[in-house]
Amino acid sequence: MIWPHTPLPDHIQQPGPDGPDVTQALTGLVRIDTLLPAGLSLHDSLAALQAEMDLKGATVRVRDAAMDAVKYVIPGLAPDNSHVAYYSDTYVPDMPGRIIDAAITCGRYNGQPFYHCHGILEDAHGTPLMGHLFPETCLPSEPVRVTGLGFTNATFSRVQDPQTGFELFKTEQSVPSEPENGVLLRIGPNVEISAPLIDTCRNLGWQRAEIHGVGSIIGAHFDDGRVFESFATELMVESGRVDLTGDTPKVDLDIALVGLGADFHRGRLVQGRNPVLITAEIVLKRLEP
Repeated sequence: MIWPHTPLPDHIQQPGPDGPDVTQALTGLVRIDTLLPAGLSLHDSLAALQAEMDLKGATVRVRDAAMDAVKYVIPGLAPDNSHVAYYSDTYVPDMPGRIIDAAITCGRYNGQPFYHCHGILEDAHGTPLMGHLFPETCLPSEPVRVTGLGFTNATFSRVQDPQTGFELFKTEQSVPSEPENGVLLRIGPNVEISAPLIDTCRNLGWQRAEIHGVGSIIGAHFDDGRVFESFATELMVESGRVDLTGDTPKVDLDIALVGLGADFHRGRLVQGRNPVLITAEIVLKRLEP
């Protein structure tokens, strides 16, 4: 549910010992804009694309994609004290339908391609839905255009995270090369999501950057005054910019997110008011001043 004014905690204690607030890895970025085939899962077609382009990983978007099958989950309450939140049972919507918009982090797990996807979809009845999609279950009925940024020098690797009790993507640096036009960030629990974006750009000497990624925050404070009261969420960045050219650092972060109960919302976050719940995987691309 969403209310005009609802207090949300700015800190939720995780079950394990505190970990690093932020990790990062510098990388070159290359443009991705191609068609994925029908009849092959998004997981398999993205893995083939990564191999073909010799990429360490990527952040990509899939929009307006006809689907014969999709499975997904939404945030759920934790069944015990080993996590602060968990996942729902798996939803299997009536198909055919469409992925309206989805953001996918492409990384590695046990040496193999692995994907973290949050997206908005539409079922066979035209009902809009949002959740954490499983790319291995997403079966396109038509060729799918995929756009994004490929990583040449770094990736996200899925490892056990003692702080949250989940297996999560963490940044992994390979040998850097110059010039780097991108940086991968993993932002940890209770860190306000916009602050590391400003700090990273400032430390790298960047004036402006694009923001891409997925993650979770503690509810949401939107810049129009709305407050999303679900403490557990899954979000995707729809568009975002960091701008340090003015007197005050500015982060414009437009997101879609889903919470407990399956309702989802879209809007621009208030800068400085939205701490991470579990994790955020962010890619910054340097923009020319």
